[in-house]
Amino acid sequence: MKRYLPHFLAALFFFSLLASKFDAQHGFSELAGFGQDYDRPQIPALRELEIYEKPDSTGYDGQFYVQIALDPTLSDPALAEAVDHPSYRARRILQPAFAYALGFGQPWLILQIHSLLNVASLALCGILLLRWLPAVSWENFARWAACIFSMGALESVRYSLADLPATTLALATIALLDSTRGKLAVAANALAALSKETSLINAATFLSPSESEPSTFKKRLLHGCIAGAIALASLGLWMLYVSSVFPLTVNASDNIGIPFAGIYRGLAESFQELAASGFSDRYFFRILAIAGLLFQFAYLLAKPSPRNRIWTLGILYGCLFLTLGDAVWRGYWAGCRIALPLTIAFNILLSSKNKAFFWTALVLSNLTVAHAIIRWL
Repeated sequence: MKRYLPHFLAALFFFSLLASKFDAQHGFSELAGFGQDYDRPQIPALRELEIYEKPDSTGYDGQFYVQIALDPTLSDPALAEAVDHPSYRARRILQPAFAYALGFGQPWLILQIHSLLNVASLALCGILLLRWLPAVSWENFARWAACIFSMGALESVRYSLADLPATTLALATIALLDSTRGKLAVAANALAALSKETSLINAATFLSPSESEPSTFKKRLLHGCIAGAIALASLGLWMLYVSSVFPLTVNASDNIGIPFAGIYRGLAESFQELAASGFSDRYFFRILAIAGLLFQFAYLLAKPSPRNRIWTLGILYGCLFLTLGDAVWRGYWAGCRIALPLTIAFNILLSSKNKAFFWTALVLSNLTVAHAIIRWL
């Protein structure tokens, strides 16, 4: 048990951060991301609850998902005004529906459960990571901690978002594939798509050959097509229902664009703001985040390992990272959330043969861990 002591201490540190978000009147509703200054109306079921609203803030996206959780059938007409992009938010139905089911339809329970689902996802993610990062060295613990306390993971928990649950399901899919539990892997992959639509690209991990059980490319292609088709059909059927309630939109705003364009503008704006106005943690850490993610993607490209499904997952989200648009980089932590599978893949696969390079690369490419923790305080 001694070898898990660092992990236990890290968990205690996280729960100390989590405890700071609780109070007897509002429970954990601070994690739902409501802001006092947001001018949209709330649905009636929410107005009856005591919720925490952050002062001098418009809040964040979790405030929309939790209102969907209070009515996952989307039957309340007030949702159209309460949610900023109704069809875009509603397609990510897994967490809201799960919270509703676990809360037995009781609004206060649903609010608390939805606010804590990402905590459960983080715990499961931490357990899954031990499959690839067993507790045998300080290097592995550092990799593990860099994943758990990454900006992408902590921000998803902090605002009850879909990124961490979707990433955890992606890791579960790979773990099931590596254990030759193909049917369960297909199911996990479909759930990931219902958690976040970008998870549809995860079906490509089915194409990577297993080192423990080799198979022909034709068989892997068939398995991948089946997994992709089931995920697409699951999401498609739900979106068909959503479109009967709200006008269907493909994208909420300029989230996706020409490769490197959003990154370039995000970096240029950051340097300009720092030069004109002095230090700002938003712009300083945006530069570090983009530089770190670019290095992580470049490292995976330089060390191709197509037989490794974790590598495949990292490459998929590295390509997605390059296309992220201006709306994402305004709050750079959104880019970190979307690229979370890339960060996890890099941290798992970073070679520790050269200790000096390993520690330098791990620390410098994960510097936003510091800002992720600061943002919790």
